[in-house]
Amino acid sequence: MKQLASVVLLLMLCTTTIFAQNPTTTIQEFLDKNHATQQLTKEDISDWVITSHHTSNTSGVLHVYIQQKHQGIKVSNGIANFALKNKQVLSMGNRLISNLHQKATYSSPAINPVQAIERASQHLGLHKPTDLRALDPINNKHFIYNKGGISKENIPVELMYYAVSDTEVKLVWNLSIYTLDAQHWWSVCIDAQNGELVHKNDWVIHCNFEHSPFTKCNNAQHNLKSPTNFAAPETILQPDQYTVFALPVESPNHGGRSIVTNPADTLASPYGWHDTNGANGAEYTITRGNNVHAYDDVADNNSPGFSPDGGAVLEFNFPYTSTSAPSTYQAAAITNLFYMNNMMHDIWYRYGFDEASGNFQFNNYGRGGADNDYVFAEAQDGGGTNNANFATPGDGANPRMQMYLWNSGGSGGNYLTVNTPSGIAGSYSAADATFGPGLPNVPITANLALVEDNTPPINDACETIINAATVAGKIAVIDRGNCSFVAKVEAAQNAGALAVIVINNATGAPFQMGGTSTTVTIPSIMITQTDGNAIKAQMATGTVNGTISNGGTVANAKDGDLDNGIIAHEYGHGISTRLTGGANNPNCLSNPEQMGEGWSDWFGLMLTIEAGDLGTDVRGIGTYASGQATTGQGIRPAPYSTDFAVNPYTYGASNNTGQISEPHGVGFIFATVLWDLNWALIAQYGGSPDFDLYNGTGGNNIAMNLVIEGLKLQPCNPGMIDGRDAILQADQLLYNGIHQCLIWDVFATRGFGYSASQGSSGSRSDQTEAFDLPTNCQTATAPPSAAFSPNSATACITTVSFTDNSTDIPQSWLWDFGDGTTSTLQNPTHIYNASGTYTVKLVVSNTIGADSSSQQITITLPPTPIANAVEVCAGDTAYIPAITTGIVQWRNTANTIIHIGDTLVVPNTGSFQTYYVENAVGAASQYVGPNNSSIGAGGYHSSAYHGALNFTANQPFEIVSAWVDADGAGPRTIYLATGSNTNGTPPSGSDIVDQVTVNLTNGPQRIHLNLTVPSSGSYNIGGNNVDLFRNSSGANYPYSLNGYMTINNSSATSSPTGYYYYLYDLEVRDPQCISALDTVTVTPVVSNFSYIDNGGVVNFTDASIGATSWLWDFGDNNTSTLQNPVHSYASPGTYTISLTINNGACTSTQTFSVVVGLFKVSEHLPNITLLPNPSSGLASLILDQKIDEDLTVQVVDVSGKVLRSTILPRGTTALNLELSALPAAIYFVQIKGAEFSETRKLIIK
Repeated sequence: MKQLASVVLLLMLCTTTIFAQNPTTTIQEFLDKNHATQQLTKEDISDWVITSHHTSNTSGVLHVYIQQKHQGIKVSNGIANFALKNKQVLSMGNRLISNLHQKATYSSPAINPVQAIERASQHLGLHKPTDLRALDPINNKHFIYNKGGISKENIPVELMYYAVSDTEVKLVWNLSIYTLDAQHWWSVCIDAQNGELVHKNDWVIHCNFEHSPFTKCNNAQHNLKSPTNFAAPETILQPDQYTVFALPVESPNHGGRSIVTNPADTLASPYGWHDTNGANGAEYTITRGNNVHAYDDVADNNSPGFSPDGGAVLEFNFPYTSTSAPSTYQAAAITNLFYMNNMMHDIWYRYGFDEASGNFQFNNYGRGGADNDYVFAEAQDGGGTNNANFATPGDGANPRMQMYLWNSGGSGGNYLTVNTPSGIAGSYSAADATFGPGLPNVPITANLALVEDNTPPINDACETIINAATVAGKIAVIDRGNCSFVAKVEAAQNAGALAVIVINNATGAPFQMGGTSTTVTIPSIMITQTDGNAIKAQMATGTVNGTISNGGTVANAKDGDLDNGIIAHEYGHGISTRLTGGANNPNCLSNPEQMGEGWSDWFGLMLTIEAGDLGTDVRGIGTYASGQATTGQGIRPAPYSTDFAVNPYTYGASNNTGQISEPHGVGFIFATVLWDLNWALIAQYGGSPDFDLYNGTGGNNIAMNLVIEGLKLQPCNPGMIDGRDAILQADQLLYNGIHQCLIWDVFATRGFGYSASQGSSGSRSDQTEAFDLPTNCQTATAPPSAAFSPNSATACITTVSFTDNSTDIPQSWLWDFGDGTTSTLQNPTHIYNASGTYTVKLVVSNTIGADSSSQQITITLPPTPIANAVEVCAGDTAYIPAITTGIVQWRNTANTIIHIGDTLVVPNTGSFQTYYVENAVGAASQYVGPNNSSIGAGGYHSSAYHGALNFTANQPFEIVSAWVDADGAGPRTIYLATGSNTNGTPPSGSDIVDQVTVNLTNGPQRIHLNLTVPSSGSYNIGGNNVDLFRNSSGANYPYSLNGYMTINNSSATSSPTGYYYYLYDLEVRDPQCISALDTVTVTPVVSNFSYIDNGGVVNFTDASIGATSWLWDFGDNNTSTLQNPVHSYASPGTYTISLTINNGACTSTQTFSVVVGLFKVSEHLPNITLLPNPSSGLASLILDQKIDEDLTVQVVDVSGKVLRSTILPRGTTALNLELSALPAAIYFVQIKGAEFSETRKLIIK
């Protein structure tokens, strides 16, 4: 998917300071001014909502995160973030979807939320939800459903758009399901038309260490370093005490335990670690408080188990012996887990991860953000081994950390022992499963039984087991393949098996069997294909008896709760998830190039720097858990080190999908350069780290500030270059840019240089590394020589691109465009607003001197057409003439040309509308290609295959129109892209030059394309899923138009010169000169009113459009000519009330039947809302409270005719109105009850 520049400095876009009263106004003004440079249309930026915002406690910058909307529906991945200060936009991280209105073709779902949840459960391999019911309708597009037996949390469902690619946006139901085993918290997008899975993202991040070199590690003995004492934070009230592996000690391999007293930071945790109410005194004496609740989950039920109690004095000093089983030191392990979670909270609070930015606290103490989201930290979790995970939902929902036991054999070990026969007796290597109870502490011994089912292959347990009697009471043996591991084990369990052995169906070592299940209660293991075949051969001739055990792994396991590096890593996932894209959007690290694993590694490294450490030291990740020495490689492709002999990896290595995994390897590449940056800053500031992690000023403290602020600045779903740019911008905001060249030098050394490119952040294998520096960080030896060139010195096009051609290392640029505006970009693009001759001046400078160069630019625009606003009677046809000398082009608010001609005709005018008119002057059109599809055989074509014509352009020109033959009416999108398309793959990213969506009628027709070919070169034009006629034979390439283009062939993979796709008789011409736009409005004269009845005294309010006079008939022989009269009725009853308006040209009358005078207006009557309004045909009537009566709901047109009538049943608060069959116009929705009658205007567009 195409990704725009991530962090765009204001100076790179606009030099005008923006003043506004609030962030919404500031951002909208910024977007209005700069949308073109962000490749966005006016329509793209017309509707959005702020999802979260906070002011950074380090930079003072206001960070604002917005989400794009279309037709009132949010775009799931249409995200942008802004940094504001002093009512000025300092930077923008852009992930808004360009040309959204052209790509989003549906606005009403074909399946409902319940069906979406059911389809999601199918796609996720969950059982069908039961007893689903809506708990709260937030609005007509957003609902909260109960757990349905499939989720630990209630299921939110919201109608959204999701951009699948640069060319396709789908209407989806976005929902989240937290699986019952807590192993996955799926955020899922389900196609709202067909129920297919569009996208899924797991909020539970599992640190599966796929580069683990377990098989070659030894538990080496080594000298332990003594822990370094940090500068203590200010003393707090509670004298709490903890015996832990105190930072910077990483693990039991790195140092011993020590007693820490009063470790809570007074700013981050002002009432200590055991407070929740914001008053002196602890609410808990166990390992629970405002920031975290740490407890055991050995039973794997994902709920609080044992938490050690420190008593009234809060002393958590529990015994630990490294040679003992983890079960014997559970209290010590949980204490360490509690300590480290709190340290992560307090330390990173000081660098900007606070309440307002989305940190994890039960009570936010009134400092912003959402409360009640402290961490659930589960120690010695029984859900797995050799792993850890962290689940991060949006702000206000609890994250969950699960810490497991580790053994140096990974997921494998000698878990199977064959007891008899003697010929195959012995221990066998096996791997366990991620589901079920885990390996048994008490060995299971039984005879083995080969499972048979009723469908070949009969030993895979994928169909009904037919030898259940044989399997019962034995260890079942099953072949791998054809169905899930969970399904196999469940089937054997249901047949009465005690345990399961799965035989691998491929050569190689066994691996941990994946899957989730809440119903599997028996253990299962996998063995190799070779071992399995040998065992089955013996089973064919006699009885085989075996034992499944844990192989001693639990007794000898290492406890992840004692590894501060792993705890920091997991907690770090929560930090990066909450800060990227805003606290309320946990889906902004779901792309292939995201660096989440890298930041998490780095968080752990930064807190475990010890006295005497150097950047060139070997720092492996997870050395304790993986059974390595502290100087071991760890679980990444290389240890972290600034020494290239130890860690030679650069940015380009991330393209190596065979060696560098996703996401861990990708993150490792980025963490490598962050670690280098830390040590470069340490060297800059005295050469030694500052161990005061709360108030320090050393290079490590600066690095920590830069990374946290950078997380807030980078765009949603960033790539590594986005991350680099965010850190550079963070330096500008925090330190006035004094570290810019140091940062550039570090990044360039690892291949993230000035000209490096990340390609698409949606791809992890299209990166281009570079080792160069920007010129301002190079050493100048002479003053620069200024020179530049515009793309045109004389033009009728207002947009001019300037290219800097200066030499001798220019380091700064100042452009004066001659119209009062300036730029400091090296190669700016400027838009002139009027005709004229402008003197453009470029001043370049470096540390040695400066130079300037000037040129004149002449802009000559055609005259702007003159068109006047029109008022018409509602329902009439509006005729809008324009006066000009050229070709008149009319555009709608989406900036799409809808008509060419002097007069725009707008039929059936029912609502206020805006149009734009322009004058186009240019050369006459010419035509190229077959006249129509009669050249040969063919047919209508609609598939994902991208049919395109490949052509060579000799100069810039416009493709104005084409002849097509459509199989059915509806929208079609045509793409102009660079290069030749030879395989039918849809274009994406920067390949797309231009695109247009055209609404077609059925059959042959000429359609307006208005696509611009910007320069000479190779291009292709076409579409996919367009359902247009194409020839499969008869083409006679090349089709040439001298001076313009040559159509060479098609994108067909077979017979590319025989096929001809879709677009016949192409109309082309030189680029036209386009005048400035004139705006014209159409206003229908429509009568409408509302009223409030207070015991017979009725206040009438005029809501009409275009009225200049009013005549009210109150239905009791009384009238009024006031605009907003008050009328007293003599007696209660039902009255027919009409309002007739006049504007001199026409009249409009609205009539309602109203019950008045029976009751006084009650303060308990509901507040009634119609959403969305305007609507595309699906609207919801929403009440803010339940009413104990049926309400009558009627939809009437402007003439008073009842078009729809229905009942809102008592006790319900929402009613969906399906009105898509009604034409675009103004309607009225009447809601009548015993005590009231109200009317709401509804616009169908």
